[in-house]
Amino acid sequence: MTITAKPEKTYGLIVGIENYQATNWNVNGPVHDAIKFADWLLSQGVPTDNIRLCLSPLSENSELVNNFEITSKPATEHNLVDIITNDLSQKIGDLLFMFWAGHGLITRERNRRLICADASKNNWQNLDLHSLLLLLGSDSFRIPHHICIVDACANYLLESKGRPTNLGGKQFPSGQPRKDSQQFVLLATREGETAKVNSSEKTGYFSQAVIKALKQQEWLPDMEVVAEQVKQQFASLNKQQLPTYFYRRSWDGDREDYHPNPFDIAHNIPIIQRNFVDRYEPLEELDQLLQENDIVAITDRTGQGGVGKTELAIQYSWYKLEDYPGGCCCLYFNGLDIVSQLSGFAMVKKFPAFKIPENLPLDYQLLYCWENWQPGKVLLVFDNVTDIEQIKDYLPPMGSRFRVLITTRSSQLPYASIPLGELPETEALELLAKLVGKDYVEKKLEVAKEICQFVGCIPLKLYHVAGLYSEPGNT
Repeated sequence: MTITAKPEKTYGLIVGIENYQATNWNVNGPVHDAIKFADWLLSQGVPTDNIRLCLSPLSENSELVNNFEITSKPATEHNLVDIITNDLSQKIGDLLFMFWAGHGLITRERNRRLICADASKNNWQNLDLHSLLLLLGSDSFRIPHHICIVDACANYLLESKGRPTNLGGKQFPSGQPRKDSQQFVLLATREGETAKVNSSEKTGYFSQAVIKALKQQEWLPDMEVVAEQVKQQFASLNKQQLPTYFYRRSWDGDREDYHPNPFDIAHNIPIIQRNFVDRYEPLEELDQLLQENDIVAITDRTGQGGVGKTELAIQYSWYKLEDYPGGCCCLYFNGLDIVSQLSGFAMVKKFPAFKIPENLPLDYQLLYCWENWQPGKVLLVFDNVTDIEQIKDYLPPMGSRFRVLITTRSSQLPYASIPLGELPETEALELLAKLVGKDYVEKKLEVAKEICQFVGCIPLKLYHVAGLYSEPGNT
């Protein structure tokens, strides 16, 4: 990053939302984190008058807000839009810091929305983050540089439960892209993930890590260093949440992504609704193998199936998506030929000038595909391969920018592999607790252990039998 800014020419828009109109969405922590971030800006010499604070606290935290030296407004959609479009857009300065702590989601169109305090189940007041970033980077906004830190979920949970797919909300208009605008965006979650909150300490794990990293730097912080420090902190938290970031600079109207925006990366990674088995060590081992090998397999040492091969492949694909800016394409031998799947993927994802000639032999169709795929490192996932011979003709050239991940029961492979088998008892019990409830497992620990032993601690078998033991009183 090359952003430079003086504290006195820096502005802040800081949002913390704990209390929603839909009270079952209430959460304890975002207001504390917002005030900590405002405190950090003040400690760096940013003037009080330059900071806009929008807070909607729980009643138990109202005194904290009332005693803070900066007066705040409720974090309603109206107040936020007014501050952005009628106040901050008219200010002349070097840098805008935006900090958001509260609920968020991803729409089916993969647009990230930030939920405002006046949102309810019948009236989804929200801000469209993508359009907001475009506004900030346009000539309709007079502050050229922006650092946006967002501690919010990016999952589909709210839409997936029968709620409206057209969320409405505020989409910001913008002018022409500025030639001198730079943006750094640090997000708490990748697509599909939930931002975790430490309720006992009244803080989001992401916000806590960001503020800790910021305090280790002088003004103006190197945000790429901050982001990497935050990611390192999360690597040891075991929270199934991985922060991500991107850096965008406009120059003569062109956009350069120095770090790829994960929401722009082409992929067809499925969203699995059931609980994952947490396999963090294999994730790191798998990543290391794919750095050292063109082809890696996830195998089943039991030969029975159901050990979590596909789940691990999906976890890895989400976990390392931004390492594959050329895309992540999942392929299946389920009646539709591989070339058609590759072609359909490229068409849906709008690869430029990509059309596989139909009159070419198979090997030349595939050669066309490998030669004309969009730029960047690519991950191909061949799922549930029953016979290793069936994929040999479809593999990209060795030593290319393509990496191949295979899931198969076969153990007779000429490739580097990770063999999965039964879970350790502790992990099997953890999975069972997710399926039938933590209280039930704790109360009937010996029964739970017998269940795990009965199914050999095989994940899929735990899914099958968990229902038999899910009602209180069953033995």
